[in-house]
Amino acid sequence: MVKVLAIISNVFLVIGIIFLITLNIAMAITMFVVSLAISLTIFNTLFRDRKAMKIIINISFIIVLIAIIFAYVTLTK
Repeated sequence: MVKVLAIISNVFLVIGIIFLITLNIAMAITMFVVSLAISLTIFNTLFRDRKAMKIIINISFIIVLIAIIFAYVTLTK
């Protein structure tokens, strides 16, 4: 299951890069967020017994989401 999620996450990442090249910023950011959310799910599954690692991963996810929101607001003005 983890391998399938990793493949799907990478597909969304590639689609996001394609949208970024075609200058469709909103769709690119959406694809990056979907890929990031799937990656978070994978990491939480892999580290389900390590509470400190899950906290670190979730905090970094929040930081990245804040950076994505800031980039979206900045780039779409």
